Amino acid sequence: MKKRGRTWRCRRRRIQMQQPVNLSSTTGLITLRQWMHKADYHGNHLIPALFTDTGRGLMTLKPLKVDDVIISIPKRLLITTQTTLDSEIGDYIKSCTPKLTPLQVLCIFLMYEKAKGLNSSWHPYISVLPQVYTTPAYFSNEELTSLPRFLSIQAQQQVLTVKGAYEAVADILVTMETMFAFCHGVMGFEEFRWAWFVINTRSVYMKQDVSEFLQPEVNTYALAPLLDLLNHSPTVEVSAAYNKSSQCYEIKAKTPYKKYDQVFICYGPHDNTKLLLEYGFTVPHNPHNVVMFEIDEIIKYLTCQLSSQHSHGALMEKKLQILHSNQMTSDLSCSLDGLSWKLQTVLRILCMDFNELNSWKRILTGGECSKQTELKSKQLANECIQGALISNQETVQKVRLLPTSQHVDLVLSVCEERKLILESQL
Repeated sequence: MKKRGRTWRCRRRRIQMQQPVNLSSTTGLITLRQWMHKADYHGNHLIPALFTDTGRGLMTLKPLKVDDVIISIPKRLLITTQTTLDSEIGDYIKSCTPKLTPLQVLCIFLMYEKAKGLNSSWHPYISVLPQVYTTPAYFSNEELTSLPRFLSIQAQQQVLTVKGAYEAVADILVTMETMFAFCHGVMGFEEFRWAWFVINTRSVYMKQDVSEFLQPEVNTYALAPLLDLLNHSPTVEVSAAYNKSSQCYEIKAKTPYKKYDQVFICYGPHDNTKLLLEYGFTVPHNPHNVVMFEIDEIIKYLTCQLSSQHSHGALMEKKLQILHSNQMTSDLSCSLDGLSWKLQTVLRILCMDFNELNSWKRILTGGECSKQTELKSKQLANECIQGALISNQETVQKVRLLPTSQHVDLVLSVCEERKLILESQL
């Protein structure tokens, strides 16, 4: 037998470490698949697996072509507001005053079914759901206060939103604790936050009829067991919809897959900041990553000074009036592809002198500004980028002082991607 060297053994070990680990034999997932098969689910070609880069996901045991059905979940396995209204707590939900929203109804249903434990018909699904999430609402106070401004404002808003959503149904949950003994002590904020993020991170879009028993708002949430193990990729395409003919929620491939590939879906063209806030993860080298600039930040670095402070103030006021009246003060971004047209336009307007400002509209239709203005706008852009890099580094240093956690790693990954974009534009 031919002897193998150390290099071969190291390479083999590296390859083995990169191979997905089949999770089909995991007790909870065995029970889930058995339960789903009893409800006429027939997706035997998809199996749960653990991947080195994305964690738990779904692997295909056969090649998938464009327009092949990736997964098809029967209606009876979908959790919707109608599921709740048809359940044993349906009459109570219908009697609530004021009427509940679809999201509130689903949160209450999940909490109730989780409280039932093994007695719940949905236990095989609920038992494999994550018990905590990595969205900012789960961050510690120390982690929240260490976030950079672009994350901090939205993270704090998320915390307030979840707390407000809980307070809106707190009385209902207290009543349920008295109505059902098994609910006692397990219908508080922690359980509500869990249910809220199960729905917000794992639900699929499925438009449903407005119910007379609920608030008259768009109802699009549905939970689909096993399907929610499909991970996100910004580079794949799928079509997803409820098929009335088959009475199933179906996802069809628009990207081909080879046997043993991980199968992905796309949650939308989101950058890592959005993914972290909404779903609690980031994607390395995400092509949708951008760095946003606020108009106040740009003005802070503005270097074009006029002869007198008074005239400079009047000129700046006129520039800001132009920008505000034309909705040019938001969505100012740059990416690896460069500064957005909107950001470049704002920089040029801010750097115009009084005479040139009178004909500012020409740059909206492809016209050029003066060479002096163009040079100043590039200098201003460079100062803004340098300032953002310094701020980004300060955030990194502050976050690295925190105890190691998934939350810290996620924030650092966002900062690293921002650094790459900013440095590419210097």
